[in-house]
Amino acid sequence: MKNIFVINLCLTTFFLASCQSEKYENTSLFFFKDFKISIKPDVTNFEFDEPLMKPLLFVKSDSLLIVQNIKTNKMLYVYNIKTRKKVGEFISWGNGPNDLLRIKNLQLIESDLYITDSQQKSINKYDVNDIHQLTDNLVPIQKITIDDLFTHIAYTENGFVATTMNPKDKRLVFYNLKGDKIATIGEYPYYGKELTMREKIEGFISQIAICHQYKRIYLFGTSVDLIEIYDFQGILIKRLHGPEQLFPQLKEIRTTEGYSVIESLEKPKYAFFSPQIVNDEIYVSYSGQHLNMNEESPRINHMLVFDLDCNPVRRYELSKSIVSFTFDPDTKLIYATCDEPDFHMVVFEP
Repeated sequence: MKNIFVINLCLTTFFLASCQSEKYENTSLFFFKDFKISIKPDVTNFEFDEPLMKPLLFVKSDSLLIVQNIKTNKMLYVYNIKTRKKVGEFISWGNGPNDLLRIKNLQLIESDLYITDSQQKSINKYDVNDIHQLTDNLVPIQKITIDDLFTHIAYTENGFVATTMNPKDKRLVFYNLKGDKIATIGEYPYYGKELTMREKIEGFISQIAICHQYKRIYLFGTSVDLIEIYDFQGILIKRLHGPEQLFPQLKEIRTTEGYSVIESLEKPKYAFFSPQIVNDEIYVSYSGQHLNMNEESPRINHMLVFDLDCNPVRRYELSKSIVSFTFDPDTKLIYATCDEPDFHMVVFEP
């Protein structure tokens, strides 16, 4: 009996030590309970005269919603939220000089609309006024091509910052306005487990939000609930882990043919999506649901709001699962796309 007790005690100690070793260095923890304000907003369908097709990203510019579509000839559909009518279609899918292949991100800064194409490895800058004026042939006023395959990229004050798939790059990569790489800086998060470079790259895929006023770069993990804050020089300011404390669940497997594949150790969860800064707050959607191969989009029923230091402020419990969203600071409405049962627009009113 005594031996069994000793064995059980040793095993318990071992498992506790193993769990405690999985902790990001110099990282603050937060939980759902830290959002002291919890809101269940009312939701209504927001119908247009023509369907949205398959939108994954969109931005709001005054009364216009500029919506990215997939599997359509034109990649941008534009709707007027006042008249609820589609007012235009822009940018063809293809390999032409002004065509795009795969839109990765939309970033609107005043009148500049940056559209990144991950397949062409390009950043395309448009004048959003050309969309308001319904210009027939929308042409970028600047097109920048970079050498690296990026997972996410965004405009800063003097160029662009990205996370890339290049194993020689560090956590962040900086480019000038011509697309030339000027610096790569920062270390991937460490939590007591040694990872291969590919495991780091794919385990810590993140979406970027930029605060130009305070010159900050925010990374929100899509499969780990890790938030990182950097300055415009790439110096780490702060890391936060929560609300569920997820870690990478990937393993690189070498094949007999000499290449490697990434496999999941456990059924991974989705984390953060669509971070955006509105005035002095950060809005980001959060899933926390397991990956379902039968679904095109993750189930997202939480929206979290932080201050610019990423301290929890409030959270929204959404009665409908969303794909992406944008917050209207004038009306305080949340416009979101939903794919249940088909793609459509909804509006949440706090």
